[in-house]
Amino acid sequence: MKITTIVRKWARTTYMYLCYITRPRKENTVFFASFRGQYSDNPRAISECLHRMTPDVKIVWLIKPQYKQYVPDYVTVVPLTPRLSLKAQAQANVWVLNYIYRKQLGVYKGKDNYYIQTWHGDRGLKTIGYLTDYSKGRDYNGYDMSDCDLFVAASDYGIRKARQGFLYDGEIIVEGMPRNDKLVNIDKYSDEVVEVRRRLGISNDVKVMLYAPTFRDDRGCQQCAIDIAASIENLEFNGEKWICLVRSHSLSKGISMSSDSPAYFDVTSYPDMADLLLIADLLITDYSSCAGDFLLTGKPVVLAHFDRNEYEAQGRPLWVNPNEAGYLVAKNQSELDHILANLYSYDHQAIAEKINRFYGTKETGQSSETIVRRIIQELNKN
Repeated sequence: MKITTIVRKWARTTYMYLCYITRPRKENTVFFASFRGQYSDNPRAISECLHRMTPDVKIVWLIKPQYKQYVPDYVTVVPLTPRLSLKAQAQANVWVLNYIYRKQLGVYKGKDNYYIQTWHGDRGLKTIGYLTDYSKGRDYNGYDMSDCDLFVAASDYGIRKARQGFLYDGEIIVEGMPRNDKLVNIDKYSDEVVEVRRRLGISNDVKVMLYAPTFRDDRGCQQCAIDIAASIENLEFNGEKWICLVRSHSLSKGISMSSDSPAYFDVTSYPDMADLLLIADLLITDYSSCAGDFLLTGKPVVLAHFDRNEYEAQGRPLWVNPNEAGYLVAKNQSELDHILANLYSYDHQAIAEKINRFYGTKETGQSSETIVRRIIQELNKN
């Protein structure tokens, strides 16, 4: 380890320790962070539920400037500057994160800090963490889970990934992904569907195809794999009107589109993928865990595995045989065109049920409330 890294780790750890021992003792505070600066995902669902159930708790969020407009007024926003963000984290009673930090960069967790990890990829197809090929894929050395007090999972599959992918041996709560409470109870969120569509300028008579590929380990700008114009044409064969929303993964630098078709809109800057899944009528992805999430709606999911051999050769072998699981898989555009042209000939509810049995899915629709009750229990100890 370089001397500069050692010094930086010592400085960060010492600073957090000093902030921790000087923290306000009578203030109940919960620190949230999603993808290092978004207002989104499982932390958002828990945060909003926490405010509904206990509005007197102080809620602090780590937020990048471009996402501040989406944050409710009751939230205390902290920028990503080390001095302010490390102080806020050290002084909070509870931490709720959806990414795993590198302890080697310097993090201090006191005995009164309670750390909840809501990992965002419960049913992803690809290997993660210590299951990846270090010589080719992303190196997860340093992603230490020893500080974690509670890990959130939504399936038997997700439990195995936590144990084997992150070598986590602590408590796991299996009530579902908090962000998916909406999808399990989708009929109760019709007003929110209307609001999200209005925000994106989508009329009620248009159906939504969401294309959301995962990142590649080079984290560069991806080339759009599918022919969006052809896909829309096949979907509109029976007279329906469709548009395509394109969303890049937060770790990618975007998606390069080869077509100027007016049938798609780039929604990468939209803060929360959960909202997009809520309004989508069809999801096309590749190796992302969002496929497992969207299955909860019983709507169509198609995996576009156009580059599977290349993807796996670069160090990310799949942990799931998608055909065995029961997914609709297209290996090229021709196969995707066939599936989309015959979309309504498939029993998508039956497909979803089969895949959920394969994963051992345990989405209760009440995950947020369950975790909030645990947070309240921890706060009451102070």
